[in-house]
Amino acid sequence: MTRVAVINQEKCRPDKCGQLCYKVCPSVRAGRETITFDPPSNKAVIHEPLCSGVAICVKKCPFHCITVVNLPEELDKEVTHRYGINGFKLHRLPMPKIGKVTGLVGQNGSGKSTTLNVLQGAFKPNLGRFDQPPEWDEIIENYRGTEAQSYFEKLANEQLKIILKPQNVDKLPRVIKGNVSDLISKVDERGLKDEVKEIFSLTKVWDRDISKLSGGELQKLAIAASIVREADVYLFDEPTSYLDVQERVKIAQYINEMKSPNHTLIVVEHDLAMLDYLSDHVHMYYGQAGVYGIVSHPYSVREGINIFLDGYIPSENMRFRAEPIIFKKASLEGKIISSRLALRYGDMTKKFDSFELSVKGGELYKGEVVGILGPNGIGKTTFVKMLAGILEPTTISEPTEILAQMTTIDKDAIDLQEKAQESKIDEKLIVSHKPQYLYTESEQSVLDYLREVNPVMLTSGWHKSEIVEPLKFSKLLDSRLCDLSGGELQKVSIAACLGRRAHLYLLDEPSAYISSEDRVNVAKVIKRVVSHYETSCLVVEHDMMMMSFFSDRLMVFDGIPGINGKAKRISRVQTGMNTFLKKMDITFRQDPRTLRPRVNKKDSQLDKKQKSEGNYFTVA
Repeated sequence: MTRVAVINQEKCRPDKCGQLCYKVCPSVRAGRETITFDPPSNKAVIHEPLCSGVAICVKKCPFHCITVVNLPEELDKEVTHRYGINGFKLHRLPMPKIGKVTGLVGQNGSGKSTTLNVLQGAFKPNLGRFDQPPEWDEIIENYRGTEAQSYFEKLANEQLKIILKPQNVDKLPRVIKGNVSDLISKVDERGLKDEVKEIFSLTKVWDRDISKLSGGELQKLAIAASIVREADVYLFDEPTSYLDVQERVKIAQYINEMKSPNHTLIVVEHDLAMLDYLSDHVHMYYGQAGVYGIVSHPYSVREGINIFLDGYIPSENMRFRAEPIIFKKASLEGKIISSRLALRYGDMTKKFDSFELSVKGGELYKGEVVGILGPNGIGKTTFVKMLAGILEPTTISEPTEILAQMTTIDKDAIDLQEKAQESKIDEKLIVSHKPQYLYTESEQSVLDYLREVNPVMLTSGWHKSEIVEPLKFSKLLDSRLCDLSGGELQKVSIAACLGRRAHLYLLDEPSAYISSEDRVNVAKVIKRVVSHYETSCLVVEHDMMMMSFFSDRLMVFDGIPGINGKAKRISRVQTGMNTFLKKMDITFRQDPRTLRPRVNKKDSQLDKKQKSEGNYFTVA
């Protein structure tokens, strides 16, 4: 076994803990300088060859900044890059294939962005020798006999032009000024300006300033600006975030059609349905987030995604997840839900200067999760904000009525129980809302924030086991909210939303910025909390796989984006999916083994057959 020790230098505070890790280390007590504190930062450094691996320092560190893991020795021969001593370590690389779309999937912090930086040429892979990095000749020799050898030879000789579509498109207005048409015209090297304008529906925003664009519009702009440039290699980092289902399929179709003997295409994607649709083969990333990542060997797209869901790679005899992700057939059919009504809301409308929304009233049941589907700009977020009390409806037939008392089961939340026991049928509606866009400059710690949301959040055994631990952010408790990444802030915000006691939970796009594995964990947490509290929940979501995983019923929005929106009454999952997908002109089927939703290729035999039968969403 080889030992990997990683220290989060931002969290390491030896002045605050009295160098506790040094004092408790058995190797240090045995006379070996396993842990030192290098000047001038005086941060802890663990010398891995001397480490005994008992990990007492990990358990004793009050700031949760130390991780020690043991890996098979053979992986030491396959190190691609390491970020300095006690830094993140990436093993292996995906094999870039000319004329194919290579899909990358895995948890956040497992090395996908590091891979794109290496393939882009942002830095040379140091093969784990951060103190004496190799030159190109040695790097090329290391990958001899693989597709990476030819790739790095061209990269070293500056024979590759590489374009990267960045992950965080919301940061584009900070670095790019001007309007959409000026940017696209400036970078258009392939004469595709008019084509991408039409295909990516940029006509309405063509003359708009970039600083005025929404998240979805920024995403389409970033993809369009990448595609119109002439390049040998195109790298797309999460190209479908912020986009609705129809836009995701359009993007996936276009990327797939870019395949040619002159192009290498690599896509990082967390929406497994879209990854399945656009990829020719996939590599899985597994390991421990922020500590080490391992890239699997390539698999066919169907086999690879099914292996990813199983959490076990047979050819490598590697289990990287304790339990498989299972899609039950019942989750895609009309579910039998509680007959006890929880809430009733009336017909409502909302009028803006250039947009009008009308919503049909409906009823929500105890323990029910209702998915909300519809294209961008159709009024889904507006509806959620009206229920949350953030926006006042223009008209409403009747106020939202509470039909069941709030149920409290958690025996640790004594003060919350007393409040719940005092609740009456005519009590004020309590709503917990997770907004679509998350941004904060707060320097408050995650720990203090969650305690403020719910005093028992981090002491209640139920909250810890059902919310905090499944969402995997325990190590972030001492971090400031303003320092969190998009995915970390998303998970903390979801925990805060579900940690409150409420009659109704509203979550707007909870999958944004988080990995496919974490999306399933989020879906499970939502289901468990809503069932536990016997309350109701509405979730706006564009990830069809996640939607099918947690939805008991569906609410479909229709209309003309940006002009008018109409929300239909809540329907069965099968009915809602068919209604929505028929409008999108997209068909889905279920994988016979895993029951996961899969997009049919446009105009394929199966696509035509399902459309002719009027069955846009089949159940295996």
